[in-house]
Amino acid sequence: MRSIPPNALIAAIVLPLFYLAVYLDYAWSRAQGRADYERNDTVASLSVSILMYALGTVLIVVRTAIYTVAWSQFALLQWPQDSPWAWILGLLLYDFTYYWQHRMGHEWNLLWASHVVHHSSERFNLATALRVPTASMHLWTWVFALPLAIAGFPPAVFAVAALLNLLYQFWIHTERVGKLGWFDRWLGSPSNHRVHHGVNERYLDKNYGGILMCWDRLFGTFQEERADDPVRYGTRAPVRSWNPLWINLDTPWALLRDALRARRWRDRLAIWFHGPGWRPADVAAADPKPPFGLARHRNFEGSAPAALAHYGLLQSALLVPPLIHMIVVASWLPLWPELLYAVWLSSASIALGLLLDAAPARRRLGFALELTRWLAVLAMAAGGAWLGELALAPWARVLLATFALASAGWLLWLQSGLRREAMLRDPPPPSHTP
Repeated sequence: MRSIPPNALIAAIVLPLFYLAVYLDYAWSRAQGRADYERNDTVASLSVSILMYALGTVLIVVRTAIYTVAWSQFALLQWPQDSPWAWILGLLLYDFTYYWQHRMGHEWNLLWASHVVHHSSERFNLATALRVPTASMHLWTWVFALPLAIAGFPPAVFAVAALLNLLYQFWIHTERVGKLGWFDRWLGSPSNHRVHHGVNERYLDKNYGGILMCWDRLFGTFQEERADDPVRYGTRAPVRSWNPLWINLDTPWALLRDALRARRWRDRLAIWFHGPGWRPADVAAADPKPPFGLARHRNFEGSAPAALAHYGLLQSALLVPPLIHMIVVASWLPLWPELLYAVWLSSASIALGLLLDAAPARRRLGFALELTRWLAVLAMAAGGAWLGELALAPWARVLLATFALASAGWLLWLQSGLRREAMLRDPPPPSHTP
């Protein structure tokens, strides 16, 4: 039996439980009439998470390799991997580095450009916990953990500590749990993290801690949640999209546009190292934006048909088993099939976001992309090989073909129904014959 890296094994066990918890909490909230979930927003959060984990499974090799090189070449000590102290201190010190990478993710536009993805939801729920940005998770956060490599903590300790820190924060994304007394004073909690996601002036850029809140208390960034100032969630420059790709690209694109429009090279560089909201003076004068006002803050609802949101919710659930499968087999799967797996999962998440778009052209693109995805699954089921590398058992071929045909049929039925509704709503003008 092939071995699975410990971080992949933990993810394969825990992530299905997280996705199940999202769906159960979603159903419970809807049954109770609570407003902490919204259909389109939930699909968007799940799509962002699928995109992140799919691409991250490929990219994690890079950050782990860099950490391993730093550890093997520059470590001042050598902590034995079987030492309990290596794991205890490694988790503690990683949490300290997490505080700083999280804080800098709010203070530099260069880093906020990706971290903003996690704050882009205007709801606060378990699905929001999974809305993790692809870029910040895998392209720069590990830089802050390199001191652990210099201190001699093995790569496995780094990988597991980073994963456990991320997984711990899942449960604190909820409005169901109120204040917890002494727990709130020392540990990451729902109340503390609600504050962190707030756009209220009092709550802005507070409570960065992952597991421990002592770092915020030590460095002056702790803020208690107050009943007289209810938290409003999201960002001060909302993305207004359900497309996971655009949710990841909206802020970097806006910053790049401002940088290119600035006359001075100094401003073009400075914009990336100022905090969110800073703009070069000439750009702000030429293209002014109204100041943020909490009274004008409104949640983005969108206008996609409910039937497409229901399709998105179910398809997001169906993407979880192949996602977990990819995480498990990635350690021995060759590069190109692994990349193909990531592209297939990513295209699915992007297609679901496009289906919820208000623009008919982008929605049609979503239909085409989603239908192509299912035709690819049908072709692989007929050929008997998943991604050209993994042989499919007869029962797996039947199951995949059934899902592909049923989903493609459902998609075509939805498309024809929406066309009929559009024709009834906007009938063509009568023809005039001589």
